[in-house]
Amino acid sequence: MKTVEELFSELRKFSPDVAEFNPPAVPSLIQAFEETHGVRLPADYKAALAQSNGFSIMGDEVYGIYGAQTDMPMSLEAVYRREHEEVMVPQFPYLVPFSSDGGGNFYCFDTRFAENNPSCPVVFWVSNYEYTDEDTPEVVYNSFVAFVDEVLISWTLKAFDYEGNER
Repeated sequence: MKTVEELFSELRKFSPDVAEFNPPAVPSLIQAFEETHGVRLPADYKAALAQSNGFSIMGDEVYGIYGAQTDMPMSLEAVYRREHEEVMVPQFPYLVPFSSDGGGNFYCFDTRFAENNPSCPVVFWVSNYEYTDEDTPEVVYNSFVAFVDEVLISWTLKAFDYEGNER
């Protein structure tokens, strides 16, 4: 499995026309998010935030942390609040949506497993489906790194090169 450093080495091969990286996250905002929502974010995601506070490749985005006072609609805080408090089918409290599929569904951290682990499972939340404690969202990746490696890097490189040219 790749490390976060290896992942970002690969991500940074993409042209600035294709990839967008933000400055590193402020560590106190990460801690505040965890305390406010009673979750522990996975270590690999926090290591990625230390590299770039949110990033995107060809429009596929991983959310950054900007604090509760932000009006950024695609911040981790705004999406968490919306998907837990403002929708008809709210997410389970332990899920943290960190990336959208572009169709209103989300890739989420299952933070029940983040404590004392370098990562946690990534599940796919279908926003209009009513999950139960017995019928939970499907685990689609075993880690944040595996998610980024496949969804942002591999899927992009199947259709485009590092400059954004179609294959």
